[in-house]
Amino acid sequence: MLMLFKIYSISYGWFDVYLSSQFLLTNSDYMGCDAPLLLLEALNDLLEGKNEKSWLCWQDEPGAYILNLEKQKEQLQVTVYNADKDSYDLDYNGAILKQDITTVAFETRGEIMEVAKNILEEFELYENGNGRQRYEYHWGGFPEEQYQRLKKKFKMILV
Repeated sequence: MLMLFKIYSISYGWFDVYLSSQFLLTNSDYMGCDAPLLLLEALNDLLEGKNEKSWLCWQDEPGAYILNLEKQKEQLQVTVYNADKDSYDLDYNGAILKQDITTVAFETRGEIMEVAKNILEEFELYENGNGRQRYEYHWGGFPEEQYQRLKKKFKMILV
């Protein structure tokens, strides 16, 4: 299955994305969890070889999903788990989240560089101008450092 990442909506403290056009992840900024920033950070770390797996929380009031991103050779396996706690009681990222998973809600995979390129292109829509204003008004600070790290990787590949 080809993994696709699509930012569906950013509105008044909510950040919604579709995975593979089938699964909607909704994140609330109520508890301060910046899942989009954490996603870019995890992806960068996987591409740089700092980690083989990354865990992060995608908080939805009051529930949550826990994502495991795992690099398997040139593939990225994404497993979305239901959490056994309300989002208020969960860490935002880290292996400690493994203890709070229950059932698998969704799984997808794709070639890691294609997935990274897709995610980069989605965030690129919010890099400047009206997109940037919308992102910052409705969500908060754009994850500039993490975005630029990912963008730099692709510039180096294309040269």
